[in-house]
Amino acid sequence: MQRGDRTVISISAVLAAVVVAAVGFSVVVLDRSPSSAAIESNDSDSSRLVATWGPSLCMSDPSNSGCRSGHVGEMGRTFVLHGLWPQPFSDQYCDVPKDVADRAAKLKGPDMPLVDLSDDVRAGLQSNLSDASVMAPHEWYAHGTCSGVAPDKYFGDALTLIDQARKILDPLFNQATKKGLTLSTVRDQFDAQFGQGTGDRVALTCRNVTGEGSVAYEVQLSLPPVNALGIDGTALSLGDLLLKGPPIAPTCRHGRVP
Repeated sequence: MQRGDRTVISISAVLAAVVVAAVGFSVVVLDRSPSSAAIESNDSDSSRLVATWGPSLCMSDPSNSGCRSGHVGEMGRTFVLHGLWPQPFSDQYCDVPKDVADRAAKLKGPDMPLVDLSDDVRAGLQSNLSDASVMAPHEWYAHGTCSGVAPDKYFGDALTLIDQARKILDPLFNQATKKGLTLSTVRDQFDAQFGQGTGDRVALTCRNVTGEGSVAYEVQLSLPPVNALGIDGTALSLGDLLLKGPPIAPTCRHGRVP
């Protein structure tokens, strides 16, 4: 091998190393993506608190009963509780009769058996769900039956946590510019509020709306299993619970905020 050939090979090796380093930097720093090993824990025994941005809900699905009734609009520019989902997501309709599961899947609220709830929890759901008459029974039969806790605790914990999540998410979404909102911005805000690493437990989902493009739709927060929330009798702390949940992969990195 000639000296000139060795020089070319050395330069090529250096350039390749620089490219690899740059790609690594962009993935870890710019995209804020958890490592592949961390993402694999996404299917572990955990749960997701899922919150929907009200204006995005009615923009993407104007036929939604809560949008048609005006209830979501009356809630203002805020996040609506969607649910608290045991993971993996395939864990649904646990020990639920097929006819009830079929009705719950089709969001036929009046046709589903009533869920036994205290007056306080029922009132909380009325003011936090898009349409409690439909969503409360649907969420219980689809997800709550797999949680390992009673309906009052299942929904009560979800109400407590959505209230804490709104304090971060509502200002972010209300202050979003016409350029929209990035996942990195959302994750950075959680890190700033609750500590480094909590942002890696946050995912943004988007929906394509005709004439609007990709719209920021929901935020999912990764938490411990539902039956492990507040088992020591202490008040639920969203920040503490996020650090105990597994990191999750990003789904949508940028979306417009209506």
